[in-house]
Amino acid sequence: MPGHPALVDSLGLLSERAGDVTGRVYTRLFEAYPELEDLFLMDTDGGVRGSMLSQAFECLMDLAEGPGTMAETVIRSERVNHDTYDVPAGMFEVFFDIIRDVTKEVAGSDWSPLMEAAWASVLADASRLSQPLPA
Repeated sequence: MPGHPALVDSLGLLSERAGDVTGRVYTRLFEAYPELEDLFLMDTDGGVRGSMLSQAFECLMDLAEGPGTMAETVIRSERVNHDTYDVPAGMFEVFFDIIRDVTKEVAGSDWSPLMEAAWASVLADASRLSQPLPA
């Protein structure tokens, strides 16, 4: 799983150029999937959104740089947790895609084929981890 420094580089660009992207990520998510916005009605201070995004970044970094064991634990458990919140099938995985899209937009002309390939690989790993385990 590990070995995707281009993904790490892209997240560095995101941080340097855009800072806190919580609003940007959720705006894009809700524009693409307005039905998800109702799931955040109780998150009046944005704390849940910020925590979810932070955890997603940690998972992405673990899949890109580390052994991926933390990401595996978090993604598998959060997939189950999100089922209890009635998150529609397939929407859990979309969050990582939205982060990639925002990162790519912010990187602009600095987005490279290596970044594209790194994100594709890491997102494939995240998608695989979010699938139900065989019984």
